[in-house]
Amino acid sequence: MKIDIFYHDKFKFSFERDLSEIYLDRIKSIPKSIISSINCKKINTKELTKIVTEYHQKSFFIFLDEKGKNLSSIQLSELIFSKVDKNLIFFIGGTDGFNHEILKYADLTLSLGKMTFTHSFALIILLEQIYRSATIKMNHPYHRE
Repeated sequence: MKIDIFYHDKFKFSFERDLSEIYLDRIKSIPKSIISSINCKKINTKELTKIVTEYHQKSFFIFLDEKGKNLSSIQLSELIFSKVDKNLIFFIGGTDGFNHEILKYADLTLSLGKMTFTHSFALIILLEQIYRSATIKMNHPYHRE
């Protein structure tokens, strides 16, 4: 399974980048049979439009949105690993979120909770949850119920 994460905002502090890289490294250490690759990239609105129009048929798009669906870590893991036949692409919007035209491409809108997070923290939380999802899939003791 290939996972891409596209985001609009930049890191304001070096510790945010450092923490995201820690989780990226953890995910990259997961066996390739579970997650074959993961990439994070900052994009602009023009690039976002190109991605959603060109890759919609062969990908599963998850847009992070405050009005999205709330999932438990186990539900997210089940969702992620039920989509192994498609590229999984997560989008984290800018300060004003996504416009309605872009959200029409979403296969799922996902909320990280009722609280508001900075975009860099949303990325860090998402990376941690993807790592947690993989450990759930592998029956690794990282996740405890």
